[in-house]
Amino acid sequence: MKQLVLMLSTGFEPLFQTTWKRALSAVFGGRAEIIEAHETLTIGTSSGDFPYPVKVRFTSGVMIGKLKGINRHAPLSKKNIYLRDEGKCQYCHKNLSMGSCTIDHIVPKSKGGMNRWENVALACSKCNQKKGARLLSEVNMSLTKKPVQPPLNDLLFIRLT
Repeated sequence: MKQLVLMLSTGFEPLFQTTWKRALSAVFGGRAEIIEAHETLTIGTSSGDFPYPVKVRFTSGVMIGKLKGINRHAPLSKKNIYLRDEGKCQYCHKNLSMGSCTIDHIVPKSKGGMNRWENVALACSKCNQKKGARLLSEVNMSLTKKPVQPPLNDLLFIRLT
């Protein structure tokens, strides 16, 4: 059972994903309640089967600072860049599949560009090859929107919808 459980705040906002064991610990400890259970999976206990949680909501206030080991920033990955840029080339607006998209460094690594959210954009291979290792001003290209680091909650929400 590798399916992760989404933990929600008291206001039903996504906080983080965790294992079913940790989620059930919060439920049995009285700190959380199961909002949605898996249709077919159950967890066998000595007192019978228990529904496998999919979404669990904290019932009392949760201080974000108290949640240890939670990264509040989305990790930089191809999938997350794809989600942030809505699957569209940031130069020509072409819809891309996850397999056909490429990641372009706006300021190329060869010119000191860093591997950061603000310096990467989703691009089709044609636009990425056209730009190459040059700056946007050198090839007369522009981005459709300024790249920013998305909050982790935004990406979790996009993945769940």
